[in-house]
Amino acid sequence: MSKSFRDWHFDQRLLLPPSVQDFVPEDHLARLVVALVRDELELAAIYASSAGEKGQPPYHPAMMPALLL
Repeated sequence: MSKSFRDWHFDQRLLLPPSVQDFVPEDHLARLVVALVRDELELAAIYASSAGEKGQPPYHPAMMPALLL
């Protein structure tokens, strides 16, 4: 029986993966869209439709409308 390990990349240049927030300027339209979806849209129907526990966990309900817009 062999033991499996996580990958080790000794030549990795970043300690942590980069954040999308670091690459999007503060005044970019994408930040406004995400803020509007997160704070203003009524997402109760989407939350209710993803209440099941079968399969893999779904993406956050606010992410898909933000991506579409």
